Amino acid sequence: MLTNISTSFYDVMFGDINSNIPMGKLETKVLQKVRDILNNPDRLSQHIPALPAMIVRLLNTIDDPDSSVISFVEIIEQDPSFAIAVLKTANSAIYHRGEKEIVSLNRAITVLGLSGLLRIATTLLMANVIPCKPIYYKMFGKQIWVHSVQCATLCELLATRQDENGFDAYFLGLIHDLGKIIVFDCLSQALAEELSSLPGTKVFKELMTEMSIDISYFIALEWKLPKIYAEALSQQRTTTRSALAEVLYKANQLSEVYLMMVKGIISNDECENLLNEHAVDKDIWLKFTNIAPEIENSIS
Repeated sequence: MLTNISTSFYDVMFGDINSNIPMGKLETKVLQKVRDILNNPDRLSQHIPALPAMIVRLLNTIDDPDSSVISFVEIIEQDPSFAIAVLKTANSAIYHRGEKEIVSLNRAITVLGLSGLLRIATTLLMANVIPCKPIYYKMFGKQIWVHSVQCATLCELLATRQDENGFDAYFLGLIHDLGKIIVFDCLSQALAEELSSLPGTKVFKELMTEMSIDISYFIALEWKLPKIYAEALSQQRTTTRSALAEVLYKANQLSEVYLMMVKGIISNDECENLLNEHAVDKDIWLKFTNIAPEIENSIS
């Protein structure tokens, strides 16, 4: 059985790039440079992208007891090109199994429900937040975004089974690994200035494990997200968690396990032991493993 799922997950993400080579003086300098940035709130803030304004409006509308379904449609329709992107995604194999094309946002809500429409909108919006340059996005950013959407999907499945808010769980899954993206982006920039190698050493992987959760929490505070999200992120380091935080913890662990199972790093028996350990029903896991490949194929 794996003793550290997250570290093994990074091994899958990075492959064998410099995995066991000790850091040289220049790499040590880069590492310290990045630590200085990540531990300085003012400097760290400069590396955090702005939260899309439409997400702010959608989240505010969710919290407004006087809002209606049409309120969400009106917000999305304010950006016609985005509305078209939402409809295109709504007609994809992940979301739409029917034969009749979804041609309007109102129809999308009828077919997918409001939560389905919000899942699509927030996923498309958050995908644009990832700051990695193309070469680094291909190497790491894409993989971590695929993992985030898969984790969000499993969060929603688990939350729905436990009578928790499915959209809250899904959105939390989307944002939970933003800290890793920011750490990697800072590493990439620092490396580009100092040396030509890529951030694949064991120490860099451990740096992400060490700091990414705290940075995701910092981002939630910077963005002034609802308290339930910030609290759930902060509780990923503790053993006392809210129901929403527990959903995220399980979904993150198991979506990392899923990738390692696909890569043949852990066996089906080991995976089943982890499902039992986390008290996750096999039917939920089956739904997730059926959807997960479609998610990966949908992300370019």
